[in-house]
Amino acid sequence: MNIEQIEYIVNVAKTGSISATAETMHISQAGISKAIMKLEKEVGFELFRRTRHGTLPTERGKILIAKASEILLKVQEFEDEVSGQKEQIHGDIRLSVSPNFIAILPKAIMSFKANNPYVKLEITEKDSVEILEDIRQDITDMGLIYFHAEHSQHIKDLWLTTMVETRLVVCVGRKSVLASKSKLVIEDILDQTFVSVNGSFSRLFMKKLMLKYGPVQVLFTSTNQEVLKRTIAEGDVISIFMEFNIMNDPLILSGDIVAIPLEAKELDQEVIQLGYARSKRQHFSIAHQELLRHLQQEIERLGL
Repeated sequence: MNIEQIEYIVNVAKTGSISATAETMHISQAGISKAIMKLEKEVGFELFRRTRHGTLPTERGKILIAKASEILLKVQEFEDEVSGQKEQIHGDIRLSVSPNFIAILPKAIMSFKANNPYVKLEITEKDSVEILEDIRQDITDMGLIYFHAEHSQHIKDLWLTTMVETRLVVCVGRKSVLASKSKLVIEDILDQTFVSVNGSFSRLFMKKLMLKYGPVQVLFTSTNQEVLKRTIAEGDVISIFMEFNIMNDPLILSGDIVAIPLEAKELDQEVIQLGYARSKRQHFSIAHQELLRHLQQEIERLGL
């Protein structure tokens, strides 16, 4: 038994396909098949069964493959320890980010890359619920998300770690009748026209709002937050944001948009936790840890 065989069976179990594994690992299908057959002969039983649905682990195979995954994690930890003794960190990071982290992301990423030029960083923007599912499916390594009870069905086998807490604010234009308020309650905004973020958090908030207070006027929804903010600055509409999301936004700093804290205890939306999610089953490298350190430093720099 060798490390290559262990890598093959773990990856085939993940993909359910020898051909897909061969493509991602840049090995011939024949080479992988031969290595697995040799390992099966050595252990004395079949690890996989070939079906029309793919190459699937047998019941005894699942037990051995689970142990093989643990071995690979330890090997990766060993390699990271060796890498950590060198001057430069190498590796790949697939990071998925919800729009709520835009306030810290650019500076944190620039700082991280300046110190770790040999780490390949791939960033995608998605909704928090989509990110959680992508982590479970091994499409992404780590996600920056908001935490909510609605995520419970998505967090099996995941670690969730809080990085910062934030509150809700109502964003209005400088000419709005609400602009002079120091704080708002739900009753203050019921007769206003909304533009809303088309994301899981905003959809849930608006659903709760209308279930408790009845319909409100929504001009439009959009996944493009810049469009929403420009509309707020230029029109008589409002929107609900997480305060962390809009910190240091140019339209806030210029005064074109005013952000007013919203008391929403009746909707159970007083404090929102933001942080990162990762798989309990996947290796968390030194490169990932270093990126988190830069993100946390940027949060602390903002005094949060």
